[in-house]
Amino acid sequence: MRKTWHKPFHKRKAWNTVSRRGKLVYYMQPLVDHFFEVWMQALPFPTLLKFVYTGCLVFFILLPILYPMFVLLLYYGIFQYVAERHTGAVMPDNWDLLGAVANLWHFEITNKKYQLFVTMYIDRYRVIITAISSTVDYIRMALGCVF
Repeated sequence: MRKTWHKPFHKRKAWNTVSRRGKLVYYMQPLVDHFFEVWMQALPFPTLLKFVYTGCLVFFILLPILYPMFVLLLYYGIFQYVAERHTGAVMPDNWDLLGAVANLWHFEITNKKYQLFVTMYIDRYRVIITAISSTVDYIRMALGCVF
């Protein structure tokens, strides 16, 4: 008698009946376990570093999706540049990649009062995020000492 329950799930016959979402959950379990272990580390590994580590790891996981999108945008930008310079074609506003990049590159806040307002809001939220993450670290440390 074969003992199929000792085989990994993705090698069993039941694997063919599992939906794509179920397969995704099955393959994501080791990554989620790793994130859980990282986030449950004690105080010497602060919460802000956990956010940075998680963000970097998610970026590298999404890199196979982001790289082709970057290449497509780059080639579309080259196509738009050539089309505008050599044929005089005008792209619609929704498809004007070079115009959007130029607007983003030359963007500046001219009103000094508004610039101060934005700077103060950014500093405020930076302080709030730092305080919340430190509070989480110290609460976890206190609970670790109690239990």
